[in-house]
Amino acid sequence: MNAWKQALWLTRSEMSKDRFQWLWSAIFMIYTGSMSGVMLIQQHEVSFINPVVDTFFLIMVPFQGFLFSRRSFRYIQEDSYTQMLAFYRRLPIPNETVMWSRLQQSILTFAYNGIFFYGSLYVVRLHEEAFRWDQYLAFAMTCTGYGLFMTGLYIYGEFLFSGKKYLLLSALLLPLTIGLSLLIRLSGSYGLWIVMDQSKKWSLLSPIMWIALVGGLTTLWLFSRLTLKKLACRDLS
Repeated sequence: MNAWKQALWLTRSEMSKDRFQWLWSAIFMIYTGSMSGVMLIQQHEVSFINPVVDTFFLIMVPFQGFLFSRRSFRYIQEDSYTQMLAFYRRLPIPNETVMWSRLQQSILTFAYNGIFFYGSLYVVRLHEEAFRWDQYLAFAMTCTGYGLFMTGLYIYGEFLFSGKKYLLLSALLLPLTIGLSLLIRLSGSYGLWIVMDQSKKWSLLSPIMWIALVGGLTTLWLFSRLTLKKLACRDLS
């Protein structure tokens, strides 16, 4: 409980350092949500196998777990995540507190960024699908479950790798995402449409939604525990 309370203080401190991060994040989410809507409008106008829509969505959804601060933009040049961890270690702030804070920030940013991302996506395209509020919430929560799954991998990279290695990890995920999108497209459908159809059919009882949420949270927790174990041995000097 003490680690959780300390993490709340750390979360408030981190999220109040750069007020512009809230603005940049909102702008980026509005842009990506709008672009997703435009791609959905255009996807039926092509006759070839087009995995672009699913690939774009699979790449962008995990970004909802980040605020676009100076640290996130300069992690390669300054190795800013390593510097952050070294600073907390000198204070000293326990690794458990830092991890709890990172998880809190992820949940808060998914909620904040999701408002703009799914709001703009709805305005540009999905209002034509006649979603009820509960159906659209199921759609958003299904996507968020996937985002939480990927966040576990990104936290692992943030806490354990240098900026350049973290970039390499992110780059390696791209071909995997493209491959997954191709497999879904070869089945004759789009992953995004499958999620939409299931959300409209089952609403908040959607099996895909609950599988995504439980799987995402479980993976996030397991990667967090693994990251903490390895972080205790990492040299931050």
